[in-house]
Amino acid sequence: MKAVLGTTIGVVALLLAGSVASQPQNPSRAISAQDSAAVGQATAKVIEVTARKYEYAPSEIHVKKGARVRLKVRALDRTHGMKINLYPEGAAEDGQPGLRFTEPQNNWKLEKNQERVIEFVAEREGTYPLKCSVFCGLGHGGMKGKLVVEE
Repeated sequence: MKAVLGTTIGVVALLLAGSVASQPQNPSRAISAQDSAAVGQATAKVIEVTARKYEYAPSEIHVKKGARVRLKVRALDRTHGMKINLYPEGAAEDGQPGLRFTEPQNNWKLEKNQERVIEFVAEREGTYPLKCSVFCGLGHGGMKGKLVVEE
């Protein structure tokens, strides 16, 4: 009985490990663990950003191409959101995006008075629009900013 149970547990563990390893990953959207370790060697440029009714401060963020960036974002007055385009303005939205995030997403919820850290590598120069993605009142549509990646 113990031998059968042990064998069954071993087989289930192998099956689970295989199914987790075979899960598809989207390499264009997220930094892999290997890339993250390599990027981790570089010092991240830390930029503090605040979100409050209808504005981000700073509203325009400038970074260098190839830079590893860590945005520390805090909503001051209520819950907001931040959605950053993966492709620069005017670029075709196919192929490799210009921003590679450590998390496989480009949209974050910003809870009031809680810091949200958003990390990415700026791989392609251009202007990347960002906007609030959580309705915050009548001026919500105007709550926008820009991330500018420069040579």
